[in-house]
Amino acid sequence: MKSLWKEFMRYAVPSVIGMMVSALYIVVDGIFVGRGVGAGALASVNVALPVITLMMAITMMMTMGGAAVMSIKFGENKHEEGNNIFLQSLVLIVAVTGVVSLIGIIFPVQLARILGASDELVKGTAEYLRYYLIFGLGFSGSLALSTFVRNDGNPNLAMVALIVGAVTNITLDYTFIFIFKFGIAGAAVASGLGQLSSVIILLTHFFKKKGQLELYIPKLKKDETKRIIKAGTPEFIVQVSNAVTILAFNLVIIKRIGEVGVAGFSIIGYITTVLLALFIGVSQGIQPLISYNSGKGDYDKVDTVFKMGLKTNFIASLVIYVIILVFGKSIISIFNDDQSLIKLTYDAIVIYGFSFVIASINIVNVTYHQATENSKIANLISISRGMVFTIVALVVLPLIIGDIGIWISIILGEVCTLFLIMYLIYIKKTEKKQSIIRL
Repeated sequence: MKSLWKEFMRYAVPSVIGMMVSALYIVVDGIFVGRGVGAGALASVNVALPVITLMMAITMMMTMGGAAVMSIKFGENKHEEGNNIFLQSLVLIVAVTGVVSLIGIIFPVQLARILGASDELVKGTAEYLRYYLIFGLGFSGSLALSTFVRNDGNPNLAMVALIVGAVTNITLDYTFIFIFKFGIAGAAVASGLGQLSSVIILLTHFFKKKGQLELYIPKLKKDETKRIIKAGTPEFIVQVSNAVTILAFNLVIIKRIGEVGVAGFSIIGYITTVLLALFIGVSQGIQPLISYNSGKGDYDKVDTVFKMGLKTNFIASLVIYVIILVFGKSIISIFNDDQSLIKLTYDAIVIYGFSFVIASINIVNVTYHQATENSKIANLISISRGMVFTIVALVVLPLIIGDIGIWISIILGEVCTLFLIMYLIYIKKTEKKQSIIRL
């Protein structure tokens, strides 16, 4: 048990640090944009977030799907097949995210309109999208390579690469926005260069041959590509759900509260990005252990690691919510010092933030089913959580209880998801008992 806990910490701690640092790519932009350009620019960045989230969704689908299948292959002692899975994942990521980036670079204004940008926000949103997506492949490469390098037994390098990227991003954000006055475009370019620095460091893992993975032209196999996509679909749904949820919230908030409401939700989004990165970091930290032991057929260890992830996330979520209650206004003021905006945002995040406690459990459950290639259940949980429960609540609650229903809707969505998970567990246990009785 002690050795398993040590192994859990070896993967989970660097993963958490790496994910939280990676989240700073977006959050630091928010702080510098809010302070150096203004609340309107902050709202523009938030309107652009669904496209950035879509890029992340595509990348993480190929990455987490490939990582799960690769780790299972390693557990089965099929290292060459595992390496080919890794390389096929990279090819898919470059092809798909390259096309999405190109569309955003050529048609940023049209994209901004589709995202619901008002006349005041179109210019800023389009400018941020164009410059951010110029570095789209660097963004995807940083996310993908950090995951595969971690799964290849080098979690510390993955963490260091993301930290260096964040430091580069922060330094360039200050330089471009406050010294050179590049505005919202400067924030996007700073993020892109930060991500490229991460990619360069991660590539040293392969050049120095630190693990089992190697870079070469892969054998593209249709059945393996399907397996990667199938295993990664739950992660895609999780990420796309975030984009859909942000878009839905923006549309409702613009209609009911106005631009100041979008700026407030933008700040909540930045804070949420860092906090959810902690939960996702724990989940991604347990994924290699779950997949590897699943491949070996050691299901006792799979269950033990899963429970470790649940306990860690739940305790962390309680601590985080207390921090929000006590230091919420101070954290919000980092982004903007407008007192009315701070009050609106704090009143909202006190309600909205409670959803983290329940989300911490739901996220680990999705990862567990994804890591064991139980895609149907993972997909059902992900779709219900992000695209059904929360959005239905977002549409209905404000009509019944007013604007406060906007912030309560995310809690109701997570609670409904938890009940769904409990129901699925009950069904599984019932089926298992019935099969034992038949025997």
